[in-house]
Amino acid sequence: MVVLLILTFLLGFSAPLFSRTFSQLKLEVFSYNIAKLLDYAGKRAVAYRNRVRVHFDAEHKQYWLLEAQESSPESEFQRIHDRPGRVYSVPDGIFLEPSTYEVTFYPDGRADRFQLMILDDRQTRYRLETNVWNGRISLFTLD
Repeated sequence: MVVLLILTFLLGFSAPLFSRTFSQLKLEVFSYNIAKLLDYAGKRAVAYRNRVRVHFDAEHKQYWLLEAQESSPESEFQRIHDRPGRVYSVPDGIFLEPSTYEVTFYPDGRADRFQLMILDDRQTRYRLETNVWNGRISLFTLD
């Protein structure tokens, strides 16, 4: 009986720690995945010689890729029809605060100036930024 009491106490004590660790891991994985999608957009722009845009809908907690079929500034952006072009959803408990609702990557490797704050219920935060000159994505942990 004493052993069961001790195990129950230990389980009750460790459950909140596990919950906090799981939410931190979910935020970390999501931040990494969105950084990889932005990196993919930049590489796709260079490889296909098209402008590629990532559009963020923070209100509906979604984001997706668009592409201009021609590199001229007048061409319109359209949804990409392969697997990376699907609509991505932000997991529950994670919130996005983009500096602007879209970021464009160009065929010469450049990107728009963009910053995205990614945070969770516990106010753990990540900041994602683009380098305008080479289109590289930087991901920072803000504790």
